[in-house]
Amino acid sequence: MTSRKPIPNIDPITFQVLWSRLIAVADEMAVALEKTAFSHVVRDNHDYACAVYDADGEMMAEATHCTPGQIGAMTRVMHQFLEVHPADSLSPGDVLITNDPWFGSGHTPDVFVASPAFLDGQLIGFAASSAHHVDIGGRLASPDTREVYEEGLIIPISKLFVAGEPNRDLFNIVERNVRMPDKVIGDLRAQVACNHVGGRRLGETMRERGLQSLTGLSSQIMAHSETSMRSAIAEVPDGVYAHDLDLGITDRSGNPLRIRLELEISGDRIHADFTGSSPQVDLPVNAVYNITYAYVVFGVKCALHPHIPNNVGCYRPFTVTAPEGTILNAVYPAPCMWRTDIVYHIAEAVFVALSRKLPDKVIAPCGTYPLWLSIFAGKMDDGAPFVQHFNAAGGQGAGHDRDGATTTVYPANLSNTPVELLEIESPLVCDQKFLVADSGGPGRFRGGLGQEVVLRNGGVHPIAGTIIGGRYDAGAPGLLGGRAGANGHVRVNDDAPFTGHREISLAPGDRLTLRYPGGGGFGDPTARDRAAVENDLKEGLVSETQAREAYGA
Repeated sequence: MTSRKPIPNIDPITFQVLWSRLIAVADEMAVALEKTAFSHVVRDNHDYACAVYDADGEMMAEATHCTPGQIGAMTRVMHQFLEVHPADSLSPGDVLITNDPWFGSGHTPDVFVASPAFLDGQLIGFAASSAHHVDIGGRLASPDTREVYEEGLIIPISKLFVAGEPNRDLFNIVERNVRMPDKVIGDLRAQVACNHVGGRRLGETMRERGLQSLTGLSSQIMAHSETSMRSAIAEVPDGVYAHDLDLGITDRSGNPLRIRLELEISGDRIHADFTGSSPQVDLPVNAVYNITYAYVVFGVKCALHPHIPNNVGCYRPFTVTAPEGTILNAVYPAPCMWRTDIVYHIAEAVFVALSRKLPDKVIAPCGTYPLWLSIFAGKMDDGAPFVQHFNAAGGQGAGHDRDGATTTVYPANLSNTPVELLEIESPLVCDQKFLVADSGGPGRFRGGLGQEVVLRNGGVHPIAGTIIGGRYDAGAPGLLGGRAGANGHVRVNDDAPFTGHREISLAPGDRLTLRYPGGGGFGDPTARDRAAVENDLKEGLVSETQAREAYGA
């Protein structure tokens, strides 16, 4: 794609004020979504994205907090909406919806909702939101699905509202197919409400500033962002930066799954080529092209140009080749519920590839991916149904000048589930939650620590669960001389630890132990500052044995 012409002549100060205003509009959308959401996944875990678009469906600004996969896919999903419902066919009060993984961010729980914004009868743009819903039907996010049909309701691109009137048939279909209809319908209406806020604020901005349209401002934002991104890329030496990554996952025949990345930088352009990556599998780990593209841009942008606000202009210097039929561009109806097992590792592949020339721009591999997520369902003591997601994380990898963050989700940009919330909204009780000493990979800078969480079924009914984790056999590797972080493990009561994703049943009183992996270290451990080692010992972050054996203390 190239920048749209002509570029308007907006003076720099006014331009920055208007651009900041659009970001503030997207942020207000996010606040509205959080405040009106019914489920903890949106309200507390912040698993959503919000953005505003111009009348051509080009993303101008996103909210400050967005999950990278959803917002990255959202740069493309509006064009897919408009292919089915062209702009000139839309009316005030229309609302579009889809959760088709091949149109959106790659799995059914992420539902995209877009609303056209009008001013004096003229289409001025769009407000859009996506949210991960607490349930979408199917097999409770099973790790054993073989086709996407098992992974819940798929909503084709449709109208959720028509000229302000709800599409009752569609609402009824959704309500009948999910376990928690009050929360799912409530979150859908929250998305509509946040879009309404965004559309209204776009109109107010235009009136206050006397703008006839947003097209000129949009063009200038995108051109500025594209130029800035290209300048950052141009500072990197030309060449091919490659990494071959074993994902620690096997197909049903025991063959290891791999990502092969060649990142070619030529002038101010980047091409990511995943040729040679594993073929798609009949396990729910496949990714679609949209989210693969999103995480390539995200990883490179984090390394090279993290501070410029994101919009579609930032994506224009990138092209991505992911051969159709591979785990990074799976074809329908491949299962894809846990595509985070694959795409989160794209950031690792990008960082390791770039580290050979740009060690000061990257971090070591993290114990925070693949995503660790536990989903539980059953009955409260009074018989009321519940579905509960429990988000927590291990340690991030260290950087060239700092230790890795401890127990902080990356790259999903989610919030951890508060224990208090878990115990209010489910029969589960948290018996223990503590940092795991020695879990951060040794290095000149230490990887972030993992944690251990022990949950217990404190209710009177059995609880079904799907437990997703990773790095069971080997921890997150270190970088440039750093050592690996500790691996994770999961067990029920005193049974043998899991060696893969698992569906479980917790009888009343049963315990679930989740030990999250640590992050990789960065640089030679013997070069670590002695005061830092002594402080780690004092705080109980490392043992005397590790201090002696890894750091020579």
